[in-house]
Amino acid sequence: EIVCSTCHVFQALLFDESPHKKAFAAMNLAACIACHSNHGIVPPTDAMLGTGPGSICLNCHVEGDAGYAKAAQMSQSIAELEKALANSDAILDRAERSGMEVSQPKLEQGEAQENLIKARFNIHSFDPAKVAEVVAAGKKLAAKTYRAGREALRERDFRRKGLAISLITILVVLFGLRMKLRSIEAR
Repeated sequence: EIVCSTCHVFQALLFDESPHKKAFAAMNLAACIACHSNHGIVPPTDAMLGTGPGSICLNCHVEGDAGYAKAAQMSQSIAELEKALANSDAILDRAERSGMEVSQPKLEQGEAQENLIKARFNIHSFDPAKVAEVVAAGKKLAAKTYRAGREALRERDFRRKGLAISLITILVVLFGLRMKLRSIEAR
């Protein structure tokens, strides 16, 4: 057994239940080392998954086989969640910089970010459905927080318009008072 599973217990459990367990054993490949190396361990990135440049999946899978399709599917799911999180982060940051209260949506955004971490973790199951389930929950939260950010910006704009109308009204009243004072002084 590889020493990696001493610390990475849950990843090892997912791997042990995956189709890769038998395939790696048949090819006499060490579970973790086949994808992550042993002495030159490179921190995992999303580029390692999928079918793009730098993908480790391409070491064994070619276009047209089931593993290739699953790798592409999991990679796409994670990319979609990352994009949803980035969009939500951007609008929440914009609302916060505008002085709007968005602490609750930001807290929920943290939960959505946890789903991204869980999705990356679930890659070790090599089951696109498991990854997609976690991604869907994250995207749902990201959509909710994005809407909250949009609503905060709408509220900001409403307040700014109200302030502008109030200032114009005050200026008109002051102008009217000044004109009235002038007419009284002229008598």
